[in-house]
Amino acid sequence: MAGDDLARRFPAVRFYNPALVEVQEDVAIGARTRVGTFTLIHAGARIGADCTIGSHCNIHRAVLGDRVVIQTGCHITRGVVIEDDAFVGPGVITLNDKLQGGALAFPRIGRGARVGGGSIILPGVVVGAGAVVGAGSVVTRDVPGGAVVLGSPARTRHRQPTPQE
Repeated sequence: MAGDDLARRFPAVRFYNPALVEVQEDVAIGARTRVGTFTLIHAGARIGADCTIGSHCNIHRAVLGDRVVIQTGCHITRGVVIEDDAFVGPGVITLNDKLQGGALAFPRIGRGARVGGGSIILPGVVVGAGAVVGAGSVVTRDVPGGAVVLGSPARTRHRQPTPQE
């Protein structure tokens, strides 16, 4: 049974409904992480400790740090890196294909960044540490650390120093 297999493979992870979750081979999930129903975690994904992954998510060969929150209905494409303490709102989509003959560019969401629900992060875009992306934004270029961006395309509305500055 699928649920028994997940419990054996990931004893320190809580699956809300293990019979309705697919975790492919070669996946690492840290302790105390919680995974919602109807979520698919593809081969090669690396998920840190104390994360929350909502229901109806599709997480490809991505790397998530510790204490990352991925809300319901997100598509986290291959190659994406989401650093520690980041928050990704419901329905966020990340893209990695520039549609230029197979050239891929992987988005990165920095430490402590917040991405509002329904946003789209285009290929190769870096959302800096502590940045905030307003809900429904289309992020077409890099977001500086501490910036607040919103709109389509997303534009900077405010910038505050990050804790590292």
